[in-house]
Amino acid sequence: MLKKVVNVFYSFELEQYLGELLPRRDDLFLEMEEQALRETIPVVTPPVGNYLSWLVKVSGASRILEVGTAIGYSTLWLAKGLAGRAGKIVTLDLNVDRATRAIEYFKRGGVAEKIQVVMGDARRILPDFPRGEFDFVFVDAAKGEYLDYLELVTPLLGDGGIMVVDNVLFRGWVVPGSEYEPKYERMVSRLREFLKLLTENPELQTSILPLGDGLAVSIRKCS
Repeated sequence: MLKKVVNVFYSFELEQYLGELLPRRDDLFLEMEEQALRETIPVVTPPVGNYLSWLVKVSGASRILEVGTAIGYSTLWLAKGLAGRAGKIVTLDLNVDRATRAIEYFKRGGVAEKIQVVMGDARRILPDFPRGEFDFVFVDAAKGEYLDYLELVTPLLGDGGIMVVDNVLFRGWVVPGSEYEPKYERMVSRLREFLKLLTENPELQTSILPLGDGLAVSIRKCS
């Protein structure tokens, strides 16, 4: 029998409240949020998007990689962090329809010249990038593939580069002793393994933040 799972870290109501504390978002952001809700497209929450934008701004990152474009919602938050200075975002996605829609949003947002959309399997594309190519990486893709992305993305970070990975707490089920439907066992196990390898990686210093469904924020140590 399944035990009732308590949301250990973050309640929906608290996340919603934090979103209400943000300044009113542009109409384009609101339109994309409505589309994502209507079509059940996974996008970051507004507090997570705001944090990404803030982190890009304060870090001074200018060479940004995003794994998982969807309709470009988080990409626009990253681009907002680049406002007023030079920079480039390379964003990867396997879903051609969603990536095509994202391109239209980038045009409407006036940031298309800063964003390069690459369509295809990120696990095949990432090995083509030079080592140390990026100073900021955001991963928001299939959670079952996070172990692959950890191996592929880490070499692409330059010294002092930042990597952010979304949805790493998976409703708090990664906590040992949590109970959930058997169909989630493989996903939970892989996320636990990912978090263990990430936090034990000697090349990275990592913090796990209970924002949204969990963010892992890592910085590559200088060699």
